[in-house]
Amino acid sequence: MIESHTTSMKRYVLALPLLVSSLFLPIHAAMAITVSPVVMDLEIAKGSSKQDKITVRNDSDRVQTYALTVQNFVAEGEEGAQTYVEEEQPFGLAAWVIVDKPAVTLQPGESADFPFAINIPSDAEPGGHYAAIFFSSSPGGTERTGVGVAAKTGVLLLVNVPGDIREDARVETFRMSGGGWISRLPANFELRLRNLGNTHFRPRGTLVVRNLLGSVVARVPANPKNSAVLPNSVRKIYAVWANTMDIPSGGFWTEVTNEWRNFAFGRYTASVDMTYGSQNKSLEVQSVAFWVFPWRLAILASVGVVLIFALLRLYNAMIVRAALKRSGKT
Repeated sequence: MIESHTTSMKRYVLALPLLVSSLFLPIHAAMAITVSPVVMDLEIAKGSSKQDKITVRNDSDRVQTYALTVQNFVAEGEEGAQTYVEEEQPFGLAAWVIVDKPAVTLQPGESADFPFAINIPSDAEPGGHYAAIFFSSSPGGTERTGVGVAAKTGVLLLVNVPGDIREDARVETFRMSGGGWISRLPANFELRLRNLGNTHFRPRGTLVVRNLLGSVVARVPANPKNSAVLPNSVRKIYAVWANTMDIPSGGFWTEVTNEWRNFAFGRYTASVDMTYGSQNKSLEVQSVAFWVFPWRLAILASVGVVLIFALLRLYNAMIVRAALKRSGKT
């Protein structure tokens, strides 16, 4: 785990990819960087090492020099963001990452591999260790304003060290977004999981939707993005039940079309059954009930019924008048 550090440090929240630029200069393709992979999930034993590589591509329209730095991170908030730790002397996973080339210069459109190794000390603490390898481009010159432009992006390293691993989690909440009723699909579900262990996990499972009669009407992945939950954190995981995700925005008639294409009607119950960790431990099954009432379609259907009833009465009245007219003539 990332231990406490007694030296002075600063913590700041970054999103990947992170773009550092002047607020007063237009953003050009000159800053574009592509890295692959974006996340590396590794297991490395104590006293051993692992070699790997990261591919970096210069997507800008000019020559760029990219420098490599490594920083530890912990979970920030519940949406999968990270808090990166900057310290005078690297420690933990940031200190265990060894790079062959601290910098490389790439032509426009050129790619290059950054080999690196992770050396796990024999006294490393079992569990999860987390860091990011950042690639920063130097401004490479300044505009007439004297303000340079640089780009920075990175790759997340999620490293598990085997040993005394504690895998423990619980469900904090499970709900349907938007309240207990909606006018159409999609139905959006939010599951909040708390990791009480010392390593990360990626929960697996299925969200099952049943109608009022108990029949299964849908099965969807409960963790469609394969999101990871880091130790000592809560992570929101989202699942969606929909007939289609092609949902144009617009007024009343557009929403009528949306209700028809994403039609559902009545009371439903959604339950989520998930497992986590290397032992496939089960989380407590969670359920939530909700209603779907497509009121726009209901209004049109009601108007249609009234019109049909009125037309039938008019038709019957015409038939009666015609019959009376014929009988009067006879």
